[in-house]
Amino acid sequence: MELNELLRKSLRKYSAYEPGEQPTEDGWLKLNTNENPFPPIPEILKDIKSAINEKLRLYPDPTSFELRKEILNVLLRDKDTLTNRNSIFIGNGSDEVLDVIFKIFIDPGDEVVIFYPTYGFYKVLGTLYNAKITEIQLTDDFSIPDSAFNAKGKLMFINSPNNPNGKSVDNETILKLCESFPGIVLVDEAYADFSNLTCLSLLKKVKNLIVNRSFSKSFSLASLRMGYALADPEIIKEMNRVKLPYNTNYLGQIAALSCIKHSNKIFERNKKIIEERDRLTEILNKFEGISVLPSDSNFIFIKFEDKSKTLQFVWDLKEMKILVRHFSKPGLYNYIRVTIGMEEDNNKFIEAFQKIADKYL
Repeated sequence: MELNELLRKSLRKYSAYEPGEQPTEDGWLKLNTNENPFPPIPEILKDIKSAINEKLRLYPDPTSFELRKEILNVLLRDKDTLTNRNSIFIGNGSDEVLDVIFKIFIDPGDEVVIFYPTYGFYKVLGTLYNAKITEIQLTDDFSIPDSAFNAKGKLMFINSPNNPNGKSVDNETILKLCESFPGIVLVDEAYADFSNLTCLSLLKKVKNLIVNRSFSKSFSLASLRMGYALADPEIIKEMNRVKLPYNTNYLGQIAALSCIKHSNKIFERNKKIIEERDRLTEILNKFEGISVLPSDSNFIFIKFEDKSKTLQFVWDLKEMKILVRHFSKPGLYNYIRVTIGMEEDNNKFIEAFQKIADKYL
């Protein structure tokens, strides 16, 4: 048997998404995967522990009814967005939302529009579903170019704030893209809780918009894989038709409900991440030969004027057991992405950065 001959043709050219390095030993400072540096608040842990009971033997609610209700009535009540419970989909992380979107819209050869650079999983899924992928290069300041308003296809993916640079896309641009693009526009707002911008209000104006959000980043639930999408009820109906019957687990639903209940406390704590982001940006911008791009997210993007210095910093930081993210891709070789940690983590990073800068800058 030749396994390769039995595989789908799209898998023969498929390269899986490569997550940031995950060390297995203790002592590492992980600033490479945009995780929240804070653990879930004690109230959430208490709710999770209380939920570990006889219900673990039962299947979870396949519709996530209570969670959908609380997201709309509590979490998003001040966002001037959709309020119909049939306009929200709960996914096993926001990545499942992306996968479901491909399942319902993409036949082999259909065109998918993504921007470059952006979250790499969009292109990975496009390849997996044998789509025709059109990449539109962002401008030098990582803005969407005017050429995007002439794009054609079935799906367009916008990451806002965009990974890896951290810049948000303004609502005027998103609305214009929704009005000019003939297919579905998905705006991935995984990091939007660290920004002052969201396009949730645009859902009342256009029907071809999907907004994708996550409990992983701002709510510290990355391990429990909880995400959600808002869109026109007809789109959500199709998403629910193709999802796995029990796509989210009971404890994940409980934890997400608890996050919503205590969201004010969580968002207040996350202000510290934003303050640390601004502090690191100010400190790093004082170094000769580097600059930090403005960020609306829980990470910063550092540019080295001398491209040859970039990997020297990455590897020297790793020798000090500090992980950051470098992208060996065109146009990105002279950047590193650094997740914002707690104050003591960031101080450790700055101290290490200074030592390396004394050698190379």
